Amino acid sequence: MLVKVIIDKRSGVCGGVNRAIKMVEKKLDENCKDIYINGELLHNRLEMERLIDKGLKVSNDINTLENSTLFIRTHGVGKSSIDDAKIKGNNVIDATCPKVRRSQDITYQLYKERYQIIIVGKSNHPEVIGLLGYCNNEAKIVMDEKDFTKIDFNKKSAILTQTTIAQKHFFSLVESLKKKMPNLHVADTLCSFVENREEELVSFAKENNVIVFIGGRNSSNTKVLFQKILSFNPRAYLIENVNDIEKSWFVSNDIVGVSGSASTPMWQIEEVKLVIEEMTSDL
Repeated sequence: MLVKVIIDKRSGVCGGVNRAIKMVEKKLDENCKDIYINGELLHNRLEMERLIDKGLKVSNDINTLENSTLFIRTHGVGKSSIDDAKIKGNNVIDATCPKVRRSQDITYQLYKERYQIIIVGKSNHPEVIGLLGYCNNEAKIVMDEKDFTKIDFNKKSAILTQTTIAQKHFFSLVESLKKKMPNLHVADTLCSFVENREEELVSFAKENNVIVFIGGRNSSNTKVLFQKILSFNPRAYLIENVNDIEKSWFVSNDIVGVSGSASTPMWQIEEVKLVIEEMTSDL
């Protein structure tokens, strides 16, 4: 009997990424010149290559751009970066994920209210760097309890998080901090898509013999979701593209589930399904 390959019906890019891709493609279809984005629109090399082939240009230093069309990627940037780009004559189109935009607004409001702001996240993650731009770079960035040394426990404080951090990890740190800071204000800025996907992927991991999960290895969302899958199915494999697939992963009669991160488009998931079916046709 052949290997059966099933696509996770709930996979595909998240709403924020899908919105940004459509915005960029619309502008590219207008044949406008000099369309830039401030870094990767999403953590997916193949999808970025597709957009670049259509004419999108990537700028890692938007301060050098003048009189161009500039997309702000889904992770967002600080407000001053947008203002500076506009001063230089750029048409700035903000493709920041609405959920990240909400985090930015919350950060700015907490800053105005003179809270000591604590952000759970990676200090070098573009979303976190963008959030710092809404609090004069004064937030304390923590990723685990050893980072608590940065915090003044006597100050009025509020905590929020990078949207793609694992829910369990965020609330574990909140619980630890509340022992030292009982009046800590908690702003839940977790992405509901990521939260729901974790639950959905647990079911998907249990339903199939093998899981092939597609996502960028530099993506926080990919790492969180894949670790969740792996904890329920040891025969789970993380790939970035079809070249990473190995025939030795499969045996006859396997039911293989194919899914992806919030930055993995459906066309890539379908491509992986076809390759696995062809690769295992003689098992």
